[in-house]
Amino acid sequence: MTAPLAAPSTTTAPPPGGVWRRRLPGLGLAAGLAVASYWLATLPGLKVVGPLTVALLIGIALRSAMGLPGMLTEGTRYSARTVLRLGIVLMGARLDFGLVAKVGPRVLLLALAVIVGGILGIRWVTKRFGVPEKLGTLLAVGTSICGASAVVAASSVTRAEEEDTTLAVGLCGILGTVGVLFYVFVGPLLGLSTAQLAILSGATLHEVAQVMAAAFSWGTSAGDLGTLVKLTRVVLLAPALVVLGLASGAGGKVRYSWKEPPIPWFVMGFLSVGVLGSVGVLPAVAKAGLSTASVFLMVMAMAAMGLGTHLNMVRRAGMRVVYAGLAGFAALALSAWGLIQMLSIQ
Repeated sequence: MTAPLAAPSTTTAPPPGGVWRRRLPGLGLAAGLAVASYWLATLPGLKVVGPLTVALLIGIALRSAMGLPGMLTEGTRYSARTVLRLGIVLMGARLDFGLVAKVGPRVLLLALAVIVGGILGIRWVTKRFGVPEKLGTLLAVGTSICGASAVVAASSVTRAEEEDTTLAVGLCGILGTVGVLFYVFVGPLLGLSTAQLAILSGATLHEVAQVMAAAFSWGTSAGDLGTLVKLTRVVLLAPALVVLGLASGAGGKVRYSWKEPPIPWFVMGFLSVGVLGSVGVLPAVAKAGLSTASVFLMVMAMAAMGLGTHLNMVRRAGMRVVYAGLAGFAALALSAWGLIQMLSIQ
């Protein structure tokens, strides 16, 4: 007796647009929250924090109040990962390696010392407080370089969990705001000139907006100087990401594969766009457009991360994370103050 023929399979590949139809609701929500975050970040009190942190907070608030429907899951996950990495690539347009030549050797040495010493020192501090390794690394990078932007870039390089990224971004926003208030009200008592105060704020505060809020309170020249020092730290994010990429393999070993090179592809894209902008290949209009697009995409990603975040993560992390971040930032500021005096930076 001949065995019956198997019924033909009814399984078919999803239509080409099927994946995107599933992603669109979540992507649309993330984009809408990004637009709202830009507007909210113009309000008094939130301007210093910036749209990245505002988007994160909105996302967390919505998740806590309404939950996250299943139809939004795929799109928000795509925003928190792929859209984030695209934003990092385009962020290369913000780099100007010519800034390094403009700030002078002593200020450049200060920026390098802050970044290297900050990452290593704050990482040591977080270990003493019992903070998990990857979260400690994100706090160290965000505090030492450029806040939320550095955190989200480093999170992809180090393959950190989204909860760690969310915590680090939120803490950098809070600590940076505290730093602005400290410098504005206590800064004149530190025995520094106006220019030195501007350099101190540019060398230690987390976000560009925070540096501008502090430094411009002492005048236009001080604001310009503080912003220049801060942008020098932003430029140095590029080599920092390369080092993190080389050290991010399991056990600190370098990975050599086409799919996962030792330096992630999006970091290479970030560097490539930065080089093209620095050598003049990209016109100013294109650089401005790409820079704006990069920030918007990263704000979308932060909103999506917030939507995927449970508030109980803060309780799980504990106050030790807050104490570690505060102690690390205080140590960084104190070290930068001493370096300014030792290097006789005027």
